[in-house]
Amino acid sequence: MFEQVRPQKFFMQIVTQIRKSIADGALKRGDKLPPERILAQEFGTSRASIREALSALELLGLVESKSGQGNFIKVDASTASMDGELLKELLKDHSPYEIFESRLELEPVMAALAAERASDDERGELAGQVERLNELGAQCAREPSKVEAYMEEDRKLHMLIGRCAHNSVLFTVFSGVNLMMKETHWRALKLKGIATPGSLPRYAEEHAGVVEAICAGKAEEARAAMRRHILALRADLFDE
Repeated sequence: MFEQVRPQKFFMQIVTQIRKSIADGALKRGDKLPPERILAQEFGTSRASIREALSALELLGLVESKSGQGNFIKVDASTASMDGELLKELLKDHSPYEIFESRLELEPVMAALAAERASDDERGELAGQVERLNELGAQCAREPSKVEAYMEEDRKLHMLIGRCAHNSVLFTVFSGVNLMMKETHWRALKLKGIATPGSLPRYAEEHAGVVEAICAGKAEEARAAMRRHILALRADLFDE
């Protein structure tokens, strides 16, 4: 009759509180939410959890983010209900910050192993993939409709690097993490990162640097380049 209860994700607890404040009339349409730093203090959580919560609230249609202005309540109490199916999807999704943390631990190691173990054919495949990805990235400024294709090719590049590491255990673990990068909430945050001015040319340089180090067989350079790339993602997605 009943389902087992589970600890709720931090960001969903924040979503629930803000939604309740809207439903109770404490927050009204057009009200501006405090800055992320203040929200983190008030909720007693990290900026990353605040970012996750704000992204979820946007997906649910309760909050609107205005570039350079902040985050505003988009609905009033009478329309504060959530999209039930989308809410279920968000509850199933993994925390975007936990996905990021896992990538930070796994991918630099796999890049270093790929530099040591990739075959000549695999290095050629990596070079071709990063070229395709960066071409798509250059097109996105003119054709925003290509962003979805860019994100998928980005995911494929990172998967290919994992395959080139030739460690079946690491690859199995990373395959699961990589699949999570297709989830609704991660993709929403990544789209915002891509929309940051100058991010796509920077990603192109970072991806090229990782692949160049792998193809040159320079394990420690590949490890460092991948770590810099993942940390840059953290700055775009979670740190401001």
